[in-house]
Amino acid sequence: LAEQLDSFAAQSHANWEVWASDDGSQDDTHVILEAYQQQWPAGRLSIHAGPADGFAANFLSLTCNASIDADYYAYSDQDDVWEVDKLARAVEWLESVSQNIPALYCSRTRLVDADNREIGLSPLFSKPPSFANALMQNIGGGNTMVFNNAARALLGEAGEDTPVITHDWWAYMVVTGCGGK
Repeated sequence: LAEQLDSFAAQSHANWEVWASDDGSQDDTHVILEAYQQQWPAGRLSIHAGPADGFAANFLSLTCNASIDADYYAYSDQDDVWEVDKLARAVEWLESVSQNIPALYCSRTRLVDADNREIGLSPLFSKPPSFANALMQNIGGGNTMVFNNAARALLGEAGEDTPVITHDWWAYMVVTGCGGK
């Protein structure tokens, strides 16, 4: 978790906040989050209790949380370490799409071992993003996703209590199914 939080702090795109939702962890997660909350400027890290109903419900609870107000939203699991330009690349692409069009950025995942040494990449899918493809396969892992307010509004309209298997595949289906990019 500390390595993940450090990767956020190292982002070349410096305008970000973390909304951490602890969904009932039994380790030092809360202690680590509180330590970073004290180290970082006020408002940089908010800590919340999740719904305790699994990872997908936890992500959707934040996605649909009306008190979170940003231009863009990114998912991150507790073990994700971001490349320094992750947000910059995502924001650059998202800014090329009209704000009123739901847009979802995703990329390949760099797979690493326990020592953060690269061991490969996620599959490079050959079919272009589309709703028809979204019904068959998820081409974007949540750890790479960043989306705009129009996409968030669609997910919010469906609601945080929507029973989904995975939040990332759900986001891909909703955005492409509603004419997004």
